[in-house]
Amino acid sequence: MHNAEHFVPARYFAQLIDYLEAHGTPCRDALSAAQIRSLNDLQAKLTRGQIDTLLTEVARLTGRGDLGFELGRQIKLNSHDVVGYGLMSCATIDQALHFAARYYRLMMPLFTLRYQRRERVAEVLFQPVTAMASGTVSFYLEMLAVSAHMQLMALSQGRMGPYDIHMAMPEPEHVQRYRGLLPARLHFHEDGVPTVRIVMPTDLLDQPLPMHDQRAFRQAEARCKQMIQECRAPGEYRSWIEMMLREAHDCQPTLDEMARQLNVSARTLDRYLEQEGASYRELATRTRNERAKRLLGCGKYAVSEIAYQLGYSDVANFSRSFKRLNGVPPSAYRRCAAPEALRS
Repeated sequence: MHNAEHFVPARYFAQLIDYLEAHGTPCRDALSAAQIRSLNDLQAKLTRGQIDTLLTEVARLTGRGDLGFELGRQIKLNSHDVVGYGLMSCATIDQALHFAARYYRLMMPLFTLRYQRRERVAEVLFQPVTAMASGTVSFYLEMLAVSAHMQLMALSQGRMGPYDIHMAMPEPEHVQRYRGLLPARLHFHEDGVPTVRIVMPTDLLDQPLPMHDQRAFRQAEARCKQMIQECRAPGEYRSWIEMMLREAHDCQPTLDEMARQLNVSARTLDRYLEQEGASYRELATRTRNERAKRLLGCGKYAVSEIAYQLGYSDVANFSRSFKRLNGVPPSAYRRCAAPEALRS
């Protein structure tokens, strides 16, 4: 979210260090280089800088390129603290994915998780919210993909049917390890923004989960709601809204949809934004227009494609809105922007 620091729960990296030391790799120097005194505190958090240094040092010590994959294997449902207990208590995979999407910030603040269910397939999308070094991105993508698979298998007690995991990264040297993640089918793509996209048939989503406990679920959700509110700094609602609007593809999220993700009413979220000197309408209009100008300026997409990416119902609506805000229609803006893009 802009330049705000992201603090990540240290418990995940404690699992990686425990694994490496149990397999003969002392990690004291790596922890020291990252200025990490201890990973024993379950509530401890790490900065991005500490994590980058730690990952660089353990990769150097081990000579391994599969540490993200390995950490993904080590992460269990109870690794996620109260969010994990909520997941374990869900009635179905569908409920678990909705729950994870609502409270993913408590698990991995560097990424968002979006869940969308359609008629025949459902999609889970992990996207970073901040810039990262390429090696760090690959580490996280592998960790997220593998841990998601392991936890889906744990929730269903191994009763998941075939589904697909798409990873926007080059195929790693240890790709053979992924062939053991049955029944998942892995696909690597080198184009596009760094994401993990999981696609599964909807008939997998509604099977009853054996660990369902409605009372435990309600208790976990109540605590998660409280924690979400506690972890938001002043001014962060506006930053989060802007980030979510920038990341939206093929849609324009509404105030109601954003509020549901935060587990507050639309009126409450509107009031929070007003306290920060902003309004949802203004943020949505400005962010959408900035995206439109950027996409037109790059010259890669037809105007109709851009309209669809921005969530407009048709090209005519997009053209009217763009001209109202910028004084010229999209096609004219593109002709003016193209020479400028070439000069830069």
